Amino acid sequence: MKDQKTILFPTDFSPRASKALDQAIDFAKKFNYKMLVYHVYHRPINTEGTSTTLLRQIEGKAEKNLHDLEKKHPTLKDITFKCRKELGISVENIVKTATKENVDLIIMATKGAKGFGELWGTKTAKIIKSVNIPVLVIPDNSSISGIKKAGLACDYSMKTDYAQLSFLIEVAKKLKLDIDVITLNRDEKMMTPGELKNRELMRGQFKKKGTSFSFTFNNNIEEGIIQYCTQNDIGLIAVLPKSYSYIRSIFHESLTEKMIFHSPLPLLVLK
Repeated sequence: MKDQKTILFPTDFSPRASKALDQAIDFAKKFNYKMLVYHVYHRPINTEGTSTTLLRQIEGKAEKNLHDLEKKHPTLKDITFKCRKELGISVENIVKTATKENVDLIIMATKGAKGFGELWGTKTAKIIKSVNIPVLVIPDNSSISGIKKAGLACDYSMKTDYAQLSFLIEVAKKLKLDIDVITLNRDEKMMTPGELKNRELMRGQFKKKGTSFSFTFNNNIEEGIIQYCTQNDIGLIAVLPKSYSYIRSIFHESLTEKMIFHSPLPLLVLK
């Protein structure tokens, strides 16, 4: 029997993390994944010899929160799961755990649309940069349940590893999603022979009637992607990054409040 794949779900026990956990559990059920619910707690600042006592208190609180989490999410019992708490630094521990546990997917919550600005500048961005597995980011007040279409931001670059599309194809098949491959600020006539070849390669990989290839124009990438997706009932944005700088350019903090604050969408970073 083939081993189950693993989802790593980091949590800070916030309400947004709780909402995202429900969706992660549903995802695990549909895909027959097991899940590691993971919390990193931090060493308190040394305050005249009381740090040991404070650390024990923090550890005890984390243990209680994990126990309460299992009670609040009874559907966890429908999947194979385990909960773990560890002392350390969030980003470093999450990355190390993802490697040690041979994790196949990380699912994370953010503070919502406005949180994307923080996302690409802080912890989640560092995690995405440091791992070689897909990461699904779920903003508060958004959902991957019931979506019908995913939008894949792609420029058909020669530097892109198109083998990384396999996970998106798996997701689309299981969730019965149509895929719209979106290219900004270019049209058919502007594509090079190499890029046209890459598009045909992608077309062959998808092998799905519901796949479309679209062009749209906007003065900036971030606004164009979000605007196109919201206007075309796309519920999930997928990116196939060539590098971390490309990811960061798609969701630049300066445009967060302009577009994403009003249009929060789950984001799948393919690796």
